[in-house]
Amino acid sequence: MKRIGAGLTLAAAVVATPALPQALPDAPQLAVPGSYTVGVQRIDVTNPDQPDLLTPAANGIARHDRVLPLTIWYPATRPARGVAAHYVPYQPGPQATGGRTGTASLAAAPIRGHFPLVVFSHGFHNWATGFADLAEHLASRGYVVASIDHADAPRDTKLSQLAAFGMTVISRSADQRFVIAELTRRAGSGPLAGTYDATRIALMGYSMGGFGALATAGAGFDPASTLYKIAPGGLLAPYAAGAPLVSQGAPAGVKAIVAFAPWGGGTPLRAWTGAALGQIKTPTLLVVGDHDDVSGYTDGVAWLYGQMTGADRRMLVYQNAHHNIAGDGTTGLPAVDFAKVEQLEEPVWRRDRILAINRHFVTAFLDATLKGDAAHAAFLAVPTLKADDGVWPLAQGASVGARFAAPDDAGSKGYWPGFQRRWALGLELHHDLPTVAK
Repeated sequence: MKRIGAGLTLAAAVVATPALPQALPDAPQLAVPGSYTVGVQRIDVTNPDQPDLLTPAANGIARHDRVLPLTIWYPATRPARGVAAHYVPYQPGPQATGGRTGTASLAAAPIRGHFPLVVFSHGFHNWATGFADLAEHLASRGYVVASIDHADAPRDTKLSQLAAFGMTVISRSADQRFVIAELTRRAGSGPLAGTYDATRIALMGYSMGGFGALATAGAGFDPASTLYKIAPGGLLAPYAAGAPLVSQGAPAGVKAIVAFAPWGGGTPLRAWTGAALGQIKTPTLLVVGDHDDVSGYTDGVAWLYGQMTGADRRMLVYQNAHHNIAGDGTTGLPAVDFAKVEQLEEPVWRRDRILAINRHFVTAFLDATLKGDAAHAAFLAVPTLKADDGVWPLAQGASVGARFAAPDDAGSKGYWPGFQRRWALGLELHHDLPTVAK
């Protein structure tokens, strides 16, 4: 295989033709792929003169041009013979082997359609193509998805990890803001000219990517926090509460935020005050496990959700799940041991089930928020906070087969729409409207 970017390769001839996308029979309704063929390509963008905590400097903090590879999925014209994208499980450090073949065609011709743009930001020590399942799905449903490769430092010495984490803290929001601005600037030029609409953008992130997304959305860091003081040389000052950049709110064009297990709400390294989080005005979907032991739940993501009083917000909760409620998991990884499973999988939830549920709810949320799709917004209007409390009465021994619940169906209107009977279980969906003036 020929490598063309971080985590993306040309597949060998035996897997040259992309497979048709499909969903498992028990997937929720909107987890089914859309009608568009998907293309994928990589571009690099360069943010000049950025601080670099990983490179020693004789005086002060080193500065370098920061290259950010972007893997971009998009609706495409079906090629006569496409070459399948192969997603290598890449992480900083030694190159991994293995990987999986996706449904996207490499460098397929894009459809010029002004589709909404999704900018995705991965977590600490993750990689851009580690969330390809959701990216391919959204592209099949009429979105352009640009996933940033932040190139976190390798896992080796304790010192480098402290520096690597500090680098992540100071750069996640900066990377996101730069990529949004650069893709907005390029909307009318280059290989994807006329493909996406830079006035309809969703910013999506996992873990530290979610941390960055909340900051980018307008939550300024607390200057009194321990986390703020860890960053040397006042590097977080432009992103502090009350700073001019932060006071402008989310970048122009950003109309939705999706944050999977966002870090930064838990003590003792809580990044924001409640008042700062209340400055977020953008409609937001948070996704979290109620046993998240990295970002925290009660003292973590649920706290973040409760403080975001300026936003129309939702929180999807996986009961009995830890932190790994996003990403493609261990699929395609070679020599998977317990350490890798613990890092990427969940002890209770099937990976394919998590991916399908995420596809369903993210599609509903983005379609409602960025496309004004009232029919898909109805999938967010669940009749009960807890899925376990949904009702779909049926006579003893009767079956409805694979039929999905629907709000306009008399028999199933008390059940979560888009789910099959008995199959909406272990989930919560919270919804709160803004309680402060916008």
